[in-house]
Amino acid sequence: MRDLNYMWRRLEGTEEEKAYLDKRFNEMSVKEQYVLEGAIQIIGIYTAADMINITEQLSSFDFYYKAIDEKFLGEYVAKHKEDASDEVLSFINTEKLGTEYHEDFEGAFTDKGYTIERNTIKQIYDGSNLDKLIGDDWTIKIKVGSKRYPEGLWINLPDYGSFSLEPHELDIALDVLGIDKWDEGYLLDAKCVFPNITELKNQYDSIEELADNGNNLGYACDEQDQGRDFFMENLESAMEIEGCTRLDFALDISQNLACYDFVPKGANFEKYGRIMAEKHGVVKPDSILGENFDYEKYAKVTIEKEELEPCKHGYIKRNEEKFYYEFSKEPANMEISME
Repeated sequence: MRDLNYMWRRLEGTEEEKAYLDKRFNEMSVKEQYVLEGAIQIIGIYTAADMINITEQLSSFDFYYKAIDEKFLGEYVAKHKEDASDEVLSFINTEKLGTEYHEDFEGAFTDKGYTIERNTIKQIYDGSNLDKLIGDDWTIKIKVGSKRYPEGLWINLPDYGSFSLEPHELDIALDVLGIDKWDEGYLLDAKCVFPNITELKNQYDSIEELADNGNNLGYACDEQDQGRDFFMENLESAMEIEGCTRLDFALDISQNLACYDFVPKGANFEKYGRIMAEKHGVVKPDSILGENFDYEKYAKVTIEKEELEPCKHGYIKRNEEKFYYEFSKEPANMEISME
């Protein structure tokens, strides 16, 4: 990683770009570091802008941990991709398998593993949108230290390692830290992509519980309730009116969005007005009155009448649906520690 730090500092770029990369590299997860080492062999890097663009899309690459040459690549593919047992593995010509795999995918070997470009890298950074970049794909970041690695390393969540045979963020971090269990390490820092989730480091007694909740919120944000329209805007708005500052409460909110009436700013007000007018029995859409009805105006009147509160992403209010507390405690019983 020292070579990469040295490399990006020598790239041509603006002061703003250099400042962005400085922050990005300081918070880059250990897996991201390993992916990037291979990615820059696959994608040419000539300027700071190029480096910013690729660091925003590291999730477009697959990484095979410790597959440092054809033989180890063959072992990785057989074991983690094909689920070969140790008995079967002993009969596999792993070097031949790895060579063929490398010829097919044309990835890059480093001393940490093997990187493959799965999705085509796009021009995300255009030279003027630094404030819109998020540092690739994460919901929670935790920094964990150990006796072997006292300065700590960053881990991005969600981690999908439990859904596959392959080592991902958490597995790689445990190995690099030189620990078998999370209670052998110590939490140095933690942050959430949602700025309202504050004092995250002090909200949990164990790294494992924090990682579990971080994963679950990340999964929810990735799945977006099976592609529900305006899911993220709805979630952020619900957290806004609830004054949510805790990860466990944010996770519960993500599972209870049916408890909120929400109209996003990006919604089609005429369409919403039609739905509400029909629901309230005010007018029949296929009638003469319906054909001359101002649905957009009715939508705005309905929002005001039903007392939806204005928020950053639209209008929202808590409705009468029962809110189920699975990860957090009900507000009357919730005790927030700020130690």
